Amino acid sequence: MAVADPPQTVRYSLSLATVPASVPEARRSVRAELAARGLDADHPLTDAVLLVVSELVTNTVRHAARRSPRTTLQLDFGPDELTVRVHDRHPHCPRRREVPYPDGSGGWGLNLVHETALLAGGGTATLADPDGGGKTMVVRLPLG
Repeated sequence: MAVADPPQTVRYSLSLATVPASVPEARRSVRAELAARGLDADHPLTDAVLLVVSELVTNTVRHAARRSPRTTLQLDFGPDELTVRVHDRHPHCPRRREVPYPDGSGGWGLNLVHETALLAGGGTATLADPDGGGKTMVVRLPLG
């Protein structure tokens, strides 16, 4: 009896300078990679992925750049799930805020990412590096 090979995960990885110009660069690169994998502009997940990438890369630029000159963006295309990971080397692991910053400068980004993932049927997590010197923001989105 023949045994089928297990489904493979396809990984896309992009190293970005932790600067404002990297946010649109990340969106352009991810949009192209999604299209190459059959998730074009009309696919229901495309807008969600682009929003997640924009928010998470923006957060690294705003909050981690001084300690982390590079950010890594990774997409893992599994058989049933797309996982977005954004890693930086700043030790602070952010949490979703209950209210935005009083000065109006933001504070809703992680809530937006979390709610977007939930609406798509996925979820979010923050994983600290084993050495405590950085973290990875993880967003899982079902492909089905």
